Amino acid sequence: MGKNCLSQSYPIELRERFVAISGGLTLAFSAWALGGVTTSTVHGLLFGGIITFVLALVPFPRRLRSPISTLQFPFKSYIRLLKWPPFYFSLAFLIFLLIGALNPAIEQVHGEDGWWVEAVEAPYGTDLPTSVQSDYDPMNAWRALASLTAAFTLIWGIWSGITRRKAVLFVLWSFLLSGAGMSFVGILQYLTGAEAVLWTFPSNNQHFWGSFFYRNQGAAFLNLVLVAAGVLFFYHARKNYESGRSGGPHFLCVFLFAMAVTSIGLALSRGGILFAAALSLIFLCLVSIHGLRGINQISSIWSIVIPLLLLVVGSCTLAQYVDLDAIETRFGDVGASIENMNTDARTFSTKATWDMAQDRLLLGWGAGSFRYIFPIYQKKYPEIFYGRYHKKKGWIGRKVYRYAHNDLVQFVAEYGLIGSGLVFMSIAWIVISALRLPGFSALFLLVGFIASMCHAFIEFVFSSPAYWLAFTGLIAASSKLLQLEAKKRIKF
Repeated sequence: MGKNCLSQSYPIELRERFVAISGGLTLAFSAWALGGVTTSTVHGLLFGGIITFVLALVPFPRRLRSPISTLQFPFKSYIRLLKWPPFYFSLAFLIFLLIGALNPAIEQVHGEDGWWVEAVEAPYGTDLPTSVQSDYDPMNAWRALASLTAAFTLIWGIWSGITRRKAVLFVLWSFLLSGAGMSFVGILQYLTGAEAVLWTFPSNNQHFWGSFFYRNQGAAFLNLVLVAAGVLFFYHARKNYESGRSGGPHFLCVFLFAMAVTSIGLALSRGGILFAAALSLIFLCLVSIHGLRGINQISSIWSIVIPLLLLVVGSCTLAQYVDLDAIETRFGDVGASIENMNTDARTFSTKATWDMAQDRLLLGWGAGSFRYIFPIYQKKYPEIFYGRYHKKKGWIGRKVYRYAHNDLVQFVAEYGLIGSGLVFMSIAWIVISALRLPGFSALFLLVGFIASMCHAFIEFVFSSPAYWLAFTGLIAASSKLLQLEAKKRIKF
């Protein structure tokens, strides 16, 4: 009788199917959304996030052909959402941004010689969040709000609308397969010498990768694919270990992991390669520990042998196609780089951004305000202010910074300690709650979170709407899967 209860499977309700499909497709789309650079892709991500959230809360029949009279109101979805602290943190953050968007205190002014900013009277005063009044394209507070709303509504929908492990596994596998496909496209673009993103979209930046106009963001996105592959590998490997099976989908995770690592190596992104190497080493260590833990089982032996074989194949592929000399050149003399860190351009941009943050530390300058306010503080650092040197005129022009190349400091500059704190508490709470089920999946998710935060400290990866949505969605879906697994274990 107990065995039948454990093995009994109930069909997933229609509403939950739609939530999983919408959430999975939205996460999958993030791999092909051109990094969220274009307005249409930002709106596409926003549409996917909102639809996922709406589907989680609207009444649905239990079956597709059920009459309208059988519609069931999802009370439990509301309860799950209202009992989830990250919902309140993220909702407060979006309200914070909305107030700022409605309360511009600075205006971008265009003239014959370019543009500049001027102070204007804030409708609700400067004691509330403010923003810079500028065009939606390329950036203003409303565009930033749309991007962040996309990510948070997506995770609200996933958390409140999914109650079955099969449904959340569909979401995670949708992201993994789509991201792995993007990594393969990056490899094909490299081998064919593509001159446009996805062979279609012209790029001012010649160093693009996959669907991303900036290879650093593309490689960072593929590091999220590594995290997804690792989380799913350990989840499925644990299930196989407990059941005594030797095969399973976790071996496919290893193959996709290896392909993504190869793509990152070809991208020649220093940050991407650095964190991919760290994730790979930790992954292999955990795989070895997992296999040695049950060395008496055939399934555990294969869980070591097959990943190691794939590692050998992957290493041969890297040695054959990846230009190791180019990687060495990209990294340069690491010792010299560390020694000259205080004179590095990114160090100066971080200092200037921190100066910017200091003047409005609690509330920030507003979402999307960096590129408009930063030049004021950039002037204090000639090393990053001037564009080029003219033999007769000396230093002329100005370097244009759209991002600080340090997202964590830029977050504080734009959202202040209050807004940044709300975001951090939202994400950190989700990650910590994933540790409710001790195991390698939760541990690797934590490692991936730390790697992403470190990467954001030296790059502008969070500034990509596609990356940010994938980052938050991956963490929320993984945490949801592990919590559902923990509840199942406690129940039985």
